[in-house]
Amino acid sequence: MTVASVDRAFRLLRAVEAGANTVSTLSSETGLALATTARLLNTLEQIGALSRADKRYRIGPAIGELAGQAVAYDLVALATSHLSELVALTNETAGVAEAVGHNTFHLAQLTAERDVTVKDWTGTRVPVHHGAIGFVVMAHWSDGQIDNYLDGPLEQLTPKTVTDPDTIRRRIDQIRRRGWIWTIDEYASGVATAAAPIRDRHGASVGSLHVFGPSYRFPTGDGQADAVGSALAERARAISAVLGWNENKRRAAEGATRG
Repeated sequence: MTVASVDRAFRLLRAVEAGANTVSTLSSETGLALATTARLLNTLEQIGALSRADKRYRIGPAIGELAGQAVAYDLVALATSHLSELVALTNETAGVAEAVGHNTFHLAQLTAERDVTVKDWTGTRVPVHHGAIGFVVMAHWSDGQIDNYLDGPLEQLTPKTVTDPDTIRRRIDQIRRRGWIWTIDEYASGVATAAAPIRDRHGASVGSLHVFGPSYRFPTGDGQADAVGSALAERARAISAVLGWNENKRRAAEGATRG
């Protein structure tokens, strides 16, 4: 494939991502000849970079897999300084997880130097309803996605894992209002977790920033729960901003819609 062909392929991919989805509209958007557009689209479909249904194209699974790897790398790089700050703030363990379908995948964690700490969950995949780390991901699913997930079987990992759909929906509403949540003993007995969502430029939750520690000492009873929640939300918003998410633009758009 020539350099020119690579450039044209990327122009088509960007046009599909922007919303064009037929041969004619993609030809018009990219300025490529109709025959060239059709030939390149066929090649991109064959290698999985695009998929097609009813003569309409969308980004394919191969691009999704590559993007997922890039997001995972970016999340660790973007979160590192925030993890250090959260450990200093709480004297507990801070971590970052990636959203992978109906699960979260623990990418990295940083642990305070204490005699008793939580285990290292790096590399662990966990269903989203198993505590705060997954709930903040669910909070930015569509209502239809939430309903579909809650209609399925919900495994109970510990005696305190919440599997009641109405309770989970109330928690999702809480996260949408204030931007963070605490859960205790729901993923692992004896562990308290606070989490906030990391969002991409479309507003989707691509992961979570979280802090956890032994529930017998964390959080303390001196207002630490609210302070940690607010700190997590602030730092998660900072990471989200780098990924293109702008809270002010969202509010402006919602206000214009209501007006």
